[in-house]
Amino acid sequence: MDEQRNKKMIIELDQSVYEDLVEFCVETNMEETQLMSEMVKYCLKESMNKMDVMRKGYVEMANINLEICSEFDSCDSEAHSYI
Repeated sequence: MDEQRNKKMIIELDQSVYEDLVEFCVETNMEETQLMSEMVKYCLKESMNKMDVMRKGYVEMANINLEICSEFDSCDSEAHSYI
């Protein structure tokens, strides 16, 4: 049986942000801890998605750079033969 373990974190919010958070929780009938947990999960997921897109872009650019280099390899070899 897996036991879910929770950790506590203390955060500081501006008064107006805190009031908006409490108001949102009241209107949606949601616990503050549940809202904060879901917000953190969402932000982490979005950040990971952005990093994955950037990683993919870097890999694609590396492949393009390799293709460009291989296109000019013969020119490079020819230039070295004249040196």
